[in-house]
Amino acid sequence: MRRLLRCKAVTIIAAIVSLTASLAVGSVATAVPALASVQICNVAGNHYCIGDPNGVNNGDPVVLEPVGRDITRVDTFLQYETFEVYQLQFVANTSQCVGVQNSTKWVTVRDCSGGQNSNTYWGRAVQGDGSVKWVSTTKGVVLVSNDGYAQQLWVGNACNGCYIRWSN
Repeated sequence: MRRLLRCKAVTIIAAIVSLTASLAVGSVATAVPALASVQICNVAGNHYCIGDPNGVNNGDPVVLEPVGRDITRVDTFLQYETFEVYQLQFVANTSQCVGVQNSTKWVTVRDCSGGQNSNTYWGRAVQGDGSVKWVSTTKGVVLVSNDGYAQQLWVGNACNGCYIRWSN
């Protein structure tokens, strides 16, 4: 009787270890869905794009450049209001995303791994003309530029002379 119980216990433990291992392998093998990399640019004015002239390092200001950085829109499978939520990940350094500083309105390069806590989640609000308003899910306001070369981006409400519509 003891031998039978011991065999059943070993079988149960082996099944648990096998299940745990297969779940761990499955989660490691799952890729994060992403769209092809793009440049995200103002659809009006000078058509400058999101960039970082300093090499995409954590804390760098995100600015407008004539030729911006390649960005991958990584789907988080979350919703903000009615919008799909993405992280805007730099191709040049995939550990870094477009984000907002915690206590300010300024847009900087932030660690992607922090997700919502790093203010790197953006709601993609597609407009009737096909342009996009990127809404910071932590700040509740849109990505804004003043269309000036090398000017740092920020989040805020629409303002006179501001550009809030983007390609992609």
